[in-house]
Amino acid sequence: MAVAALTHVGALLADRTRASLLTVLIDGRARTGGELARLVGVAPSTASEHLSRLLDAGFVTVESQGRHRYFRLAGPEIAELLESLGAVDAPAAASDAHGSRAPSELLFARSCYDHLAGQLGVRIYDQMLASGHLRLAGARLNLTASGEQLLADLGVNVQAMRPTKTRPIVRSCLDWTERRHHLAGAAGAALFHALLTRGWIARGSRPRSIRITNAGQRGLEQALNS
Repeated sequence: MAVAALTHVGALLADRTRASLLTVLIDGRARTGGELARLVGVAPSTASEHLSRLLDAGFVTVESQGRHRYFRLAGPEIAELLESLGAVDAPAAASDAHGSRAPSELLFARSCYDHLAGQLGVRIYDQMLASGHLRLAGARLNLTASGEQLLADLGVNVQAMRPTKTRPIVRSCLDWTERRHHLAGAAGAALFHALLTRGWIARGSRPRSIRITNAGQRGLEQALNS
């Protein structure tokens, strides 16, 4: 990353309100400015000012529907950047106890835009690596034939997954709370959607929080250890 770009990103994220707005939007869902203002505890005018800066910088997009304007994160690559940056301890934060900065619901499982993060996401990634469903070749992560079969068995339309210039089929995303990797990329998004559709995971009451159901506990245990 060029120094100018790094400085620009740093200036955007250095403001606590902008960082809080982005954190709420990491769940991938669109929200109005009023909803975002309430969630981060600022006045609507303050939220509007910061959302305008994030919009100009390309971090968020906006869609008008009737009288409302809905803001969402610009894409999965922005979510992965934010998640990875959150896992880096600056010297001033080094004295914080590991794991103490997030509620227990978010520590266990949460959405990172459209894929699964937290302890559950890391466990799935680790077990897929250990079973040979994922393979690391240097810094490159690959989905193996057995990995494709596993995803198909879990309800993923593997043939529909397509890489893009900014999003490969599989990618390692450094987890903010676990300081280890979880699965991102097209496969990570497809798996997250499949688990939601099956009812193996469900959205929690807190923004971004994900809970695992009894059926999901049994099903994932069986699928990942078979």
